[in-house]
Amino acid sequence: MPRTDPASQPPVRRTQEQRRTETRARLLDAAVECLLELGYSSMTVAEVQERAGVARGTLLHHFPTKNELVVGAMGHLAARRVDQFRAEAELIPPAKDRLEALVDLAWSGLHDPAFFSAAELWVAARTDPDLRAALLPVEAVAFADLQDGLTAVLGPAYADDPRTPTLVGMTIDLLTGLSLAAMLTGDLGERRKLLVRWKRALGVLFGELAPDELVGPRPGS
Repeated sequence: MPRTDPASQPPVRRTQEQRRTETRARLLDAAVECLLELGYSSMTVAEVQERAGVARGTLLHHFPTKNELVVGAMGHLAARRVDQFRAEAELIPPAKDRLEALVDLAWSGLHDPAFFSAAELWVAARTDPDLRAALLPVEAVAFADLQDGLTAVLGPAYADDPRTPTLVGMTIDLLTGLSLAAMLTGDLGERRKLLVRWKRALGVLFGELAPDELVGPRPGS
């Protein structure tokens, strides 16, 4: 049988749903870029439209309001960050102390531009009921994924320990506050000691270290 030259074949036409999905993704990518580079207060619908290369009507068809666009961008960014988080988790050496790995990975997820963009939205949502209502479900999913990922990092040795959910949650809350405290300066300074202390505190709270070891190094560290 004669071979068919692929170049001679008519191009496969995208369906309307495929075009819609691609346009939405392009808009969300552009919105994420704006959030990370400009911040919430300086981000404009016009800037997103220009970066995405679409007509204003197209943007408004997908996202009728700025709040819907911003919340969609945060969900898009959170999903992307979860994929990166999981990839980072897979690179943790098996021999690494699990509690140290927990804190290190949590810190990498809570001290980066994506987190700072989310923090800006939290502040804006305090006085914007519509933004708050739209943002809460997105943030709930993001933090649930973070909690599940960190719990998995601890491994089977901690899976059935009743203390695990509470201590993983406390780690997220503690490092969230620490990151917010350092957000303006970008310099942890004395607060860096808290990261080290919290690793030891987890050892104490899990019963692996004596209380008086809170201020001393973990064995083997």
